Amino acid sequence: MEDEGYVDDDFIAESAWEYVAVHGAASLPLLRKLADSAAAAGDVVTAETWRAIAETASHILPKG
Repeated sequence: MEDEGYVDDDFIAESAWEYVAVHGAASLPLLRKLADSAAAAGDVVTAETWRAIAETASHILPKG
């Protein structure tokens, strides 16, 4: 991660691919739970990062 709360797109995509590779369809609820936990802890940047990873993962997983 970089300064100012900025996380580059490559990091988001790479993380999403890794979660999907390891967790498959279970990655979406897991990533959303991580986002919710970060938000509940008051960590806005981390919550937004997990949400971005979840969003990207949703595009990787097959629709069905």
